[in-house]
Amino acid sequence: MVKQKIHTARNQSYKNHRNGIKKPKKQRYRSTKGVDAKFLRNARYAKKGIRRMKELVRKGVVAHSKAKAAAE
Repeated sequence: MVKQKIHTARNQSYKNHRNGIKKPKKQRYRSTKGVDAKFLRNARYAKKGIRRMKELVRKGVVAHSKAKAAAE
């Protein structure tokens, strides 16, 4: 009997390139699954503060330059 071939890469490259090798699609927001809880909590508060500051600037309560300095 003939010894069986274990593996061959023949035709695989051809098949892969038939439809083109594409980069994986990037999502708009990365998942926060598995991220440190302390970091996520702080990020949530920071987002809330930025949102509030933008709202105050839009209303005219705070000057834009002052808001920009406070954000930095």
